[in-house]
Amino acid sequence: MTRLSHTFDLSPADRETVDRIVAGLYEVAAACRFDDQGRLLTPDEEDLAPLVARAGELGLVDVKAREERLAQRESAAAELREGSPGPERRESLEILASRLGLRLRSGGHLREHAHYLVTELSPEGVPAGAGRDGSGGWSSTGVTVTSWDPWGRASVEYALPDTAGTGEAPVTWGSASHDGAAGTLDCTLEVRLPGRGARLRSASGALHLDLDAWYAALRNGPVPPVHLSATHAIARVEGWVTPVPAPSGRWSVEAVLDVRGRGLYKPFVAAALWATRVSFRRRDARLRREGSGEPTVADGLEQAGRAWDAAARSAPEIPGLLADLARVLAEARHPR
Repeated sequence: MTRLSHTFDLSPADRETVDRIVAGLYEVAAACRFDDQGRLLTPDEEDLAPLVARAGELGLVDVKAREERLAQRESAAAELREGSPGPERRESLEILASRLGLRLRSGGHLREHAHYLVTELSPEGVPAGAGRDGSGGWSSTGVTVTSWDPWGRASVEYALPDTAGTGEAPVTWGSASHDGAAGTLDCTLEVRLPGRGARLRSASGALHLDLDAWYAALRNGPVPPVHLSATHAIARVEGWVTPVPAPSGRWSVEAVLDVRGRGLYKPFVAAALWATRVSFRRRDARLRREGSGEPTVADGLEQAGRAWDAAARSAPEIPGLLADLARVLAEARHPR
């Protein structure tokens, strides 16, 4: 068995504020509108700009990085329109010029059995790798609503690629379910790669988050409110996240990951994990010596903690921001 752990020192987040943020996210989803072809109606950039600026002030969005991505997208789209790049250059430009799109394929928005397509879109609005009817493509994820009650249970199923109505099996599929009354979130994941040796090409995972248990752990002691599990033919992974109150009033959150080999694969998994840990340590030591600026694993963990702190500090302002975003989405009239 190999155990990996890290303790985060995080700013606290008030439970009532968290509940208001969740309610705001539901409002944003309900505010989405679609045209007669099922395409999501997106606000103009001038309408989004004030909201992006506010999100940047709250530490929720890197405004500079977003502007750079938009500029790269526009430049790549312009080069595709005006030039005749070679195959490799074209593929690179198509990736830079693409944007994430959402389309309602069937059913009423957020009604049971409503089916959506989430995919990367070309500058012309065509899903990457899709057929002329907008279906298919390895980058397309199908999402189907199985229930939708913001105050009760809301759940969806997803599949990648989107194979709804084709009779074919997806490569990746699963579900996400939120129980507003119980304060729980459950997600599942199944992977089955095509080819021989289905047992070695299959894996599954599950995540359970209990908000009531999270805040109870802060009051009554370490009861892990977050549990992660993943299973493959050669290994099983178990993870826990446990918060305890720190003397400073902050949260001390321990994340633990246990990895165990299965059956005859136990020694091979142990050796591979040992080699991986040694490799990461050597890489981080080299990066610190060279001072290249490339983040180490420790840097990444610290950055995650800082991102949480920024979100926690601005949490009371997030519900208002989400309400304004919902209003802008509801008023959108033209697809981008």
